[in-house]
Parts: sequence; C-alpha cells; structure tokens
Amino acid sequence: MTPCATARSWFAGSIGRLARFMTGRRAELVLACLILAAATAVRVVKLDTLPRILAGDELDNLQTAYHIIEGTGPGPFGFDWKPAPALGLYPLAWSVRIFGNGVWSFRMFPVVMGVLTLALFYPLARQSMRPFAAVASLALLGSNLWFLHFSRTAWDNINSALFAVGACLCASRAIDSRGWRWWAGAGAFSALGMYGYFTGRFIIVAVLVQVALAVALRTLSWRDAVRGGALVTLIAAVLVAPLAVNVLEDWDYFNRRTQMVSVFNTKQPYEGDTNGWVIAAKNVVRNYRGFVLQDGSEFRRGLWTRYGPPGAPPLDLLTTHLFWVGMVVAVVRFRQSFHWWPYFIPLFISEVFSRGTPDLARGVLFAPFYFLYVGLGVDALGQVVETWGRRATATAAAILAIGVVAAGAWNIREYFLWQSRDAVQMQRLPGIDRCEWELWRDMAREAARLGNGGVNGAEFEARRRVLDCSPVVRATWTR
Repeated sequence: MTPCATARSWFAGSIGRLARFMTGRRAELVLACLILAAATAVRVVKLDTLPRILAGDELDNLQTAYHIIEGTGPGPFGFDWKPAPALGLYPLAWSVRIFGNGVWSFRMFPVVMGVLTLALFYPLARQSMRPFAAVASLALLGSNLWFLHFSRTAWDNINSALFAVGACLCASRAIDSRGWRWWAGAGAFSALGMYGYFTGRFIIVAVLVQVALAVALRTLSWRDAVRGGALVTLIAAVLVAPLAVNVLEDWDYFNRRTQMVSVFNTKQPYEGDTNGWVIAAKNVVRNYRGFVLQDGSEFRRGLWTRYGPPGAPPLDLLTTHLFWVGMVVAVVRFRQSFHWWPYFIPLFISEVFSRGTPDLARGVLFAPFYFLYVGLGVDALGQVVETWGRRATATAAAILAIGVVAAGAWNIREYFLWQSRDAVQMQRLPGIDRCEWELWRDMAREAARLGNGGVNGAEFEARRRVLDCSPVVRATWTR
C-alpha cells in the first residue's frame, strides 16, 4: 500500500470513528460543552480593558468586597452600600482572592455567574425540547449582547438570572420526580434570590406559582404540592432567617433603593403623570412593547445608555422571530411550558412598579427564559419540517445552524464595537479609566484596611488629574 493510500485509509477510518463517537447523547454533550467553552472565551477576552471605564457601581461593589476581605466590612447577613444583602457580594470578594488584584480578576465574578447560568439553562431546556433546539437556544443565549454585557461587568444583578434558572430547574425536577432533594434545591435557590439582586426576591413567588400550575394541570397532586411547597418555604425561611432579623430591624433602610424608584413615590411628573397606578398601567404597555414586541425605542429611560446600544431591543432579529414563534407554541403546549411562565412575575413586578422602565438591568433575571421560548420555537419548526422528508430536514437544520452562528457572531461583534467607542464609555461615568486602576485600587485597599468608608473622592480627583492618562475622563473635564 502506497503512503497516499495509507493516509487516505487512516483518514477515512478516523472520520468513521469520529462519526460513531459523535452519536446521540454523546454528540449533544460535546456540542453543549463546546458552546459553553466558546461563551466563556467571549466573556474573558479583553475583560480587563472592555468595558474600558469601570463604572461607579462596579467600584462601589468592589470597595464592599475589599472591606469583606480585610474584615472591616459587613457580615454575610448585613447590608452593602445599595443597601442590599451583603452576601451577594461575597462571591466578588472570593473572585478577588482567587484571581488577584487586576480588573480581570474582579470581573471574573459576573463571568462565572453568567457561565453557571448557561450550564443550568441547558438541562432546563432539555426537559421540554429535543437536542438540536436546546443546543441552538444555548448558543443564542451565550452570545446574546444583553446577557453578554451583564456577564462582563461587575454588577451583581446577573446573579438573579442564575438563581431563577436554578429554582425553575429544581422545581420542575421535583414536580416530575417528587424527590425531596429537588424541593430543597428549589428552596435554596429561592433563598439565594433574596440575598441577590432585588428582583430575585420574587423567585419564591414564581416557584410557588409553578407548583400551583402543576396542580391545576393535574401533573402534581394536592398532597405532594402541599408537601413540596412547604419544604420549599421552610428551606427558604431557614436560610433567610438571619437576614430577616436585620431587615425587620431596619426595614426603611433596607428598602431605600426600592422606594427611590417606586412609582408610588413619584413627586415630580414622570412621563406626564404623578399617580402611581396610572404610571404602572402605562408601564405595562411600555414593557410589553419593549420586552415582548422588541421595540427598541422603549429602552430610552433611566440608565439605558449603559445597558445596550441606542435603540436596540434585548433580542436580535432572528432570535426575536423565534421567540414570537415560541410564545405561540408555548401557549398551545402549555402543559410542556407551564414551568417557565411564572418567571414573568419577577419581571412584571420589578418593571411595572418602578420608574425608568423597561430597564435591562432589572429585567436580566428573565433573559435565560427568553431562550426557552426560542428553543421551543425551534423545536416546533423542526417538527413541521420533519414531515417534508429527510433531505428537507437536513437542509433546514443546516440553514438554521448557519443562522444561529451568524446571529451569535453578529451579537458578539456588535458588543465589542459598541464598547470600543469612547462616547459609550463616557456614559459609564462616574467611574475610572483602566489606566487609573492601580491608583484607585491602592487607595481603596488602604481605606478598607483602615476601616474607612471608601476612597477619599477629593484626594482621588486631585491625583487622577496629575496622572491625566484617560482621554475619556479628560473629555468630561472640558465639557
């Protein structure tokens, strides 16, 4: 046998072995792991330089983390600067301890939260759809510009998405299996939601509604529902009890930030109205147009310039249409999709009863659930195409796969183009430039070590003017 023939034989044999290996469940897991790896890579590339400006909320969170590290900060059941439960920022302190003192190190906190959300999303998706649809929805979620942005900036709101997906997964498994460990898991994730970003406080409501729907659909008996719901509530109550003591002692302080944006505390006209119920009613329409109809013009209130490109809705064009298809299919297949619907509740409460909405930061809890509907849409379309024959099915799958890759690449490209513009970075101020990081970090660590509240603003401003290394910051001096 000639060398060329030997090489051809080896190559053909390798392809055959690979084809046999990449079958069924194994191929699905390999693809899912590759997508997770790619999503992780996109989240860590240039993490220390994009976003270039470290926004004020990032820095305030980091100062709390430094105080936790130095032993001068709040305990896990105390409050951070917002105020919110300080336990939500303990993972940020762990990130600094593990990865070091760079910008990259503390921004690994949202990266890890985002990737863990993706990892839990996939088994949740697979409960209601076939592998191709689940893989496609995972790829679209992993590359979605909105979700990617909050996976790269050290705000803590992305933890609400992780806890919501975890709670939904555990509750759905508990409903199917009656296993007490899954009920306990749903209770634990519900409790974590109360320690995280404020929209996560309503995760337990979604879980209990999920259980009630299972009873209404006769998927779960009343007896099992009462037992499961009681266990969820008990686990959550036990885990939240230490925090609850502090909350009850200082209720007004704990709810200060929530009260600041509440429609019922409107003193000056908001969009022409001062009555809280009128604003809430109009918010229903605004948020429906923004989050369901994907009208990008609605995302122009509050701090929208920090959360997405001007005029851009949460979903790209392809994903939007798949989402709409999936919503219709989810209504028709309500017995299959009922687990997801209750997670509109945290989105509804946080967006309708606060000003400055639709707001992508408050709504990020629901981001993964969008893509469950997207996946269901893909699954339904696949079932229709399968009736056309094997060749048509293969062609449609290839076209959709190309579309998913193209949409993902477009979103990633748009994210980096958007964040590379100085004008966009100016909208993240007040904050500091990457070139000012070492100065600010040393001052913050020293303040934390001494137990001071934080960086002395006047001293830092004087020293950054001497440093004068940032064209973005300098532009604000001359405006």
